[in-house]
Parts: sequence; structure tokens; C-alpha cells
Amino acid sequence: MSVRRRLAGTATVVAAASSVLALLPGTASAATQSTALNPLTVTASSAQPGPLLPGGAAKSFVFTVANHTGAAIAMNGNVGASAHGALPLDKGDVKLSVQAVHAPATTSSISSQGSGLMGTFYPKGGRWDSTFKLPAHSSFTWKITVAATKSLPINDDRLVVDFGAEADHGRIGAWSRNSFHIGAFNLHNGGPIVTKVTGGQSLTVKKPLTLDVSYTNRTGVPLAEKVYPAIYQTNSRSTLSGVTVAYDLWNGKRWVFLGKGAAQLPVLPAHLANGATATDRIRVRIVGWDNKAHAGRVQLLAAYDNFNGSAVKNIQATY
Repeated sequence: MSVRRRLAGTATVVAAASSVLALLPGTASAATQSTALNPLTVTASSAQPGPLLPGGAAKSFVFTVANHTGAAIAMNGNVGASAHGALPLDKGDVKLSVQAVHAPATTSSISSQGSGLMGTFYPKGGRWDSTFKLPAHSSFTWKITVAATKSLPINDDRLVVDFGAEADHGRIGAWSRNSFHIGAFNLHNGGPIVTKVTGGQSLTVKKPLTLDVSYTNRTGVPLAEKVYPAIYQTNSRSTLSGVTVAYDLWNGKRWVFLGKGAAQLPVLPAHLANGATATDRIRVRIVGWDNKAHAGRVQLLAAYDNFNGSAVKNIQATY
């Protein structure tokens, strides 16, 4: 089982989007666009029926890029993948290959980014940013193969794969999508890990604040792997941005210092049962300020694995 990416422990965090795939252009299915606006169109056949099983047989489909203009176009090939469900994808969870059918010999590469995967495919022997030269009124075709490794978390219920072609340094492009159901043992998977933060509402220098941060497995199945929760101070919606807070964890006997501004919480264990809750008691203390304002709202964010399942807690702080 591969180790998941942990959240960075920076002092001030602005809550970001969960998946880089949200930034991909035109991720709606069957991205056919007017040639007046885009000289490239893409089409993709359907993959073989049936779910992707972790460690099971691969699925494949045919991907075609067409040039409708009277001039050759230099184009890049791009690929992205994301999971629908509680757990993010790791590079080792999915195998993606791109094989030329009616196109120059092709190489592909993919890596983890955000809570998904992103990569490119390009002429064999070239760099990752090399381009294909697609002749006028012609098309290139590739066979795309997708396989789920044994580490693909069955807490998720769908794998979404986006393929696209871009030209003119990414200013124009077209995309297609294939979605694969993740099935194992006829389980009802795909639900969330629910994050909650409960406790007091006010914080002063002399009076710390105690909070309970809980994570409940509502994915439908036991957790397939460890999950890495954390708590952050974020200035995105705080009104008292000059204050710095520290976090302590109650270990049943005493408070243990975790960090300032951001702190990694105890790992949720693999095999945490569906419906089970893990709760951490956290003490929040003011440990620094900028002397400009003396009261206001501080926003805390509890989340896990790249801002998934986040819960916000607003507290009133004075010093």
C-alpha cells in the first residue's frame, strides 16, 4: 500500500481547491467545439462495460484528435484522472498507457498533483513538452488503456479520466472524458469522510480554547488505507489576520504541543469501520500577534489529504 501525500504544515494556509482537475479546460464529456473557435476536435469511444476492479483487468478506448484547418497544427496531448469519493488518488493507484494507432510513436507520463493525477503524452524520444505535428485535414488516433492497481481505494466509487489536445501554447484545445465505476464485492461505496469541529467560540491570551475535531467514515466500507488529517489557521476569511495560534493534543494524560498555525493530527487508521468516528481533543492558544488589532474572528480549517472533507470553525479572539 502506497503512503499518501500528507498536508503541508505551513503557518498560514489559504484554503485551496481540492483537485487540479478542476482547472482543466472543457472537462464536460464529448468536447466538440466550433472549428471557428477551435481547429481541434476530439472524440473517444466507450470503454468495455463493467466496473474497474482493483488489481483486475484493464479497460481501453480509442481517442482521436482531428485537425479541421488547412494548415498543420503543433499540438500537445494531456491527461488527467480523479476519483469520486473520499480518498484522493496516488500515482500508484492507476496505470494509464497511451499507444499510437494512427499517430507517431508515443510516450506518456503521469504524476500526482493535488488530489488527482495529471500528465502528458508526446512523441517517443522527445521531452515531456514536445508537440505532435498534426497535418491539415487529418487526425491522429491512440488507444488509451486504464487499469486499477490493488492500491486503488475501494472507498471511492468512480474513476474519471480526461484526455485532451491543446495547441497554440494551450490557448485552444478540446477534451473528452471517460468515467469508470469502481466495483468490488458489490459494496456500496463512494460516500464522504465527514469532518466536524465542535467546542467553544472565544479565545484570549489567558484563556485557551478546547475543540473536538472528529472524522466519521461514511464511505460505505472500512477505510482502505491510512488518512492524514490536519488543522489549519487560515487568513482567507479571518478578520484578525495578525494573530498566531498554537495547537496542543490531549493524549489522555497531558497536552502535547503539535505546532503553530497548522498541525498534523493523529492518523486515521486503515480499516476504520464504516460509520466509525475518530475524535481528537485540541487546545488552541494565542502565541503571537501584530499589535495592530486586538479583537476579531480567526478561522480554523480541519481537513485531510489535500483539503478534502474540510470543516470550518470561526472563533472570536482577543488579546
